Amino acid sequence: MARKTFRFRTFTTFILAWAFLVLILSGTMLYVSPPGRIANWNDWRLLALTKAQWQAVHTLTALVFLVGGLFHLLKFNWKVFLAYLRKRSEVGRQFRMEMLLSLVLFAAVLAGTLTQMPPFSSVIVAGDTIKNSWAGPSDEPPMPHMEELSIQQVAERLQMEPEKALGLLRQEGLPAENPNVKLASVAKDSGRSPQQVYMILQNALTPASAAKNYVPSAGGSGLGIKTVAAVAAELGLTAEDALARLRSNNLQANPDDTIRTVASKSGLRPFEVVEIVKQGKR
Repeated sequence: MARKTFRFRTFTTFILAWAFLVLILSGTMLYVSPPGRIANWNDWRLLALTKAQWQAVHTLTALVFLVGGLFHLLKFNWKVFLAYLRKRSEVGRQFRMEMLLSLVLFAAVLAGTLTQMPPFSSVIVAGDTIKNSWAGPSDEPPMPHMEELSIQQVAERLQMEPEKALGLLRQEGLPAENPNVKLASVAKDSGRSPQQVYMILQNALTPASAAKNYVPSAGGSGLGIKTVAAVAAELGLTAEDALARLRSNNLQANPDDTIRTVASKSGLRPFEVVEIVKQGKR
């Protein structure tokens, strides 16, 4: 027998089910994804989607879930929901304890998360550990969101003529029409990551000029997780030279120590430690 009517309750239920499953997937992907500065710089992808795409999927799916949930509540379950809340209702008395306990549990989760108490803080720490495991020091951008800079701004940072930068990119077959185009746009149009495009320009510098143009960031760029040896290599120095410069400023370190570790022992900030390695003095 043919069905005569469209069942909106069933339709809404399926919408909520699909949205719930997608939210689980996108939430997991975002939980394990690297920080945005690394994901954007290296064109990080998981299951063929970038972090920005996963964020868009998560946001729009959450909106669908919200609208569907409100429709499901107001259209089909409003009377039942009110019955849960009415003190004089038999159903309300029956489920009052469950409602109170659910509120207490939810409040405890929120309070534990905001105060960073175990075991809630452990979930956040585990996520951060996974996020930071995707990339090493060499995968960090020279500055946060550098992919948003124009070719001209990148060239100026490298103390290179914009026309020379455009010429180098064109030699590699990259579509760089003018110096105002963003590094991210060139990378996207060429199917490469912003880091790969940047390295074309950086590799054209001599070791001396590369060290001269190395500018540490005061924060937010992941500078602290780089090792002393890695920073020395970026400055065109040997690890021994870097350690000697640190020792001359009463800073003790090993090649594998991170900049953050050296900074915390000396009461300095990470970029100040890098300046010592670069300049040889405070």
